[in-house]
Amino acid sequence: MNIQPLDVLGGVMFLAGLAVVTGVVASAVAPGQRLGVGASLMVLGTAAVAGPRMYQKALETTN
Repeated sequence: MNIQPLDVLGGVMFLAGLAVVTGVVASAVAPGQRLGVGASLMVLGTAAVAGPRMYQKALETTN
């Protein structure tokens, strides 16, 4: 499978979310807020990678 631009974007978003959750980035922000923002970035990064692949697989299955 070829690497698509969304794979790179999703990976970067996931790693950025992980960095925010662990406090490597934005350590001065309240922990609860870091957790919310970091988790959102991680979920959106995962969706950016998995979404198009699942959509393509669904199209191939129905045809």
